[in-house]
Amino acid sequence: MPVSVVSVCNRALDLLKADPIVSLDETQESARLCKRNYEPVRDAVLRAYPWNAAESRASLAALSDRPAWGYANQFQLPVDCLRVLRLENEDSGATYKIEGRRIVTDEGAPLNILYLRRVEDPAEFDPLLADAIAARLAADLAYPLTGSTALAQAMLAAYQAKIAEARMCDAQEGTPDAFQADDWLESRI
Repeated sequence: MPVSVVSVCNRALDLLKADPIVSLDETQESARLCKRNYEPVRDAVLRAYPWNAAESRASLAALSDRPAWGYANQFQLPVDCLRVLRLENEDSGATYKIEGRRIVTDEGAPLNILYLRRVEDPAEFDPLLADAIAARLAADLAYPLTGSTALAQAMLAAYQAKIAEARMCDAQEGTPDAFQADDWLESRI
């Protein structure tokens, strides 16, 4: 069965023992709450961990207006950027800061970044990522739908268990990043 926004919302409602919905545009309270909360919850879960399904690369051009002080250049973040993970040459000492929707750095153009993007199509989600989003949505909807703080806490615990499982599986894909020893670590040897 293909994953859709409604299917992720229905997973959350199943956890709360609430009736399923057919559309986010229904008039029942659960549909209105799902419609209002799905996107912010999805983005928060995507931002919380470097999911393989959300990683993306971009090459950014420098903006013509330079930062007032502190750094030589600034770059506009991609519109779908939820979190910058790293610069391409960060291992060689490149530093940067995120200020609003821009990156300021002394690096020149083009600036190559690895970032987490907003994934709007749930069909792109790993099954465990979809479960984690559903569990977090259930945690956020538990009190508004049921009035039970105990259920809300139980759903938050379920979300934390789902996210731990999903992180473990997601982290096992791909070649691990090389470990970089620094002066502090080497001083211990």
